[in-house]
Amino acid sequence: MHSSNIRLSSLNWKSVSLVMITHLIVWFCAVIQMICHNEKEFSLLLVSLDGFRWDFHLRTDTPNFHKIIKQGVYAKDGLTNVFVTNTLPNHWSMVTGLFVENHGVMDNFIKDPNITTPFIPKFENQHHENDPKYYDAGAEPIWVANQLQKQNGRSGSIMWWGGDNPVKWVRPTLHMSYNEEILFQSRVDTMVSWFKAAHPINLGLLYFHEPDLTAHKFGPNSSEVINQIKYLDSAIGYLLSKFEENDLLDDVNIIITSDHGFTDVSATKTIKLNEILESSDYTILNSGTTSLSTTSIFPAEGHLEEIYKKLKAASEIQNVFKVYKRHEIPEEYHYKNNLRAPPILVVPELGYSFTTNVSSFHLAGNHGYDNKNQEMHPIFLAMGPSFKQGFSVESFSSVDIYPLMCHLLKLQPAPNNGSMKIVGQLLSEGHETTMWTFGTYILVLIVIASVGGIFTVAACRHHRYFKRRILQLRLSPVQATIKYSTPPTGGAKASLLSGEEDDDDFDDAHDDDKMLEIVAEKW
Repeated sequence: MHSSNIRLSSLNWKSVSLVMITHLIVWFCAVIQMICHNEKEFSLLLVSLDGFRWDFHLRTDTPNFHKIIKQGVYAKDGLTNVFVTNTLPNHWSMVTGLFVENHGVMDNFIKDPNITTPFIPKFENQHHENDPKYYDAGAEPIWVANQLQKQNGRSGSIMWWGGDNPVKWVRPTLHMSYNEEILFQSRVDTMVSWFKAAHPINLGLLYFHEPDLTAHKFGPNSSEVINQIKYLDSAIGYLLSKFEENDLLDDVNIIITSDHGFTDVSATKTIKLNEILESSDYTILNSGTTSLSTTSIFPAEGHLEEIYKKLKAASEIQNVFKVYKRHEIPEEYHYKNNLRAPPILVVPELGYSFTTNVSSFHLAGNHGYDNKNQEMHPIFLAMGPSFKQGFSVESFSSVDIYPLMCHLLKLQPAPNNGSMKIVGQLLSEGHETTMWTFGTYILVLIVIASVGGIFTVAACRHHRYFKRRILQLRLSPVQATIKYSTPPTGGAKASLLSGEEDDDDFDDAHDDDKMLEIVAEKW
């Protein structure tokens, strides 16, 4: 009777140990799940102010821009955008993290040898539907990742360039097509309603077409542009107030940036293509304007060498522009390695314009120049729960915005040319959160290992104790004295329970007779 109770107690200790260790493992998993759950996922809004140069907010009183700088993060010298410094390629680089040669949106106008229908941008004809293959050429914009990777990922695009086009058969969940007549306030109201809907978006992309239009017409240093800067500051203020009214500021990270900067141009700084080339020997991609910065030239069949030599000779005389065949385009432009790259590319010095009719020159400001020029660089500032406050860096590349956004939305980024090296410094939750989380994991593991070890040792000790008690109860008084007998010849000490081999044998004994047989064999 006693031996049965003791054996049962031994088994109970084994069971208790296993149960306790199991509970510790379950507890560890619960702690890890709690930690991961507490890392709240915030939504994201990306705002683009077309043509807002890196220093425009310093030109006049802009309290709302400065509010974001004070409460968020800021690139003091703006961003280094991608070449060519025009609207469509830079907007596509922001949402894909790719250089132009890798995403294929080469300029505001595109020519693809494998697509027969011409590409017409929305600012030319807002109702025109382009062939989706112009955009669906291998790049993956962030809304595709957001909607495919997240169970509740929903994206809202207001006039974002490329948002009309399906990529990998995916469009933004909600989209407002390009329409300059829609007031900025209405665009903000729509975006807020999407974030507050029954099925809200977690990614918003908002586009404003100013100050680009005004800067083209009047020049970046005009009073008209100053007024536009003030208007945009009030639009940003309206956005912040609406977010605050709707309790969104604590849940949404906001990035405000642009595609390019601006410089002054005039008819006194022109390169007259009509005096260098025969108009029948080539075509250029444009909207009919006679004032061009970087220009793609497509020679008529059989005229490539002739046109190249003429342009090269003119460039050496005038010394205000450079000429490249496709394979000669500088690597630093990240432009030539794409079948859409033009046979000949001409790049003017800052402020110079190519023209075919100088009498019709009508621009006062332009962009599209070498992205090394500081005047081509756009603004960047951001605020929200994931960003530091009152922190700034000098500058970084515009393709870095994409991995930053993926990090903020906890998405796995597609292959891209961006980096987190600098933009990671903008994050309040970056290194510190990672280290605290890692430290918590290690602490939990140490606790589990320690407690589990204690229970294991205790269980083993009690198990051995109960075996001794069983043996004592099974042996007769005479047999029980064997453990005190003189050791066998040879001097080896033969404690009855001295080794693991003995323990294993006793583990195999399931009845009293078997137990006594084992004892007799040992001695």
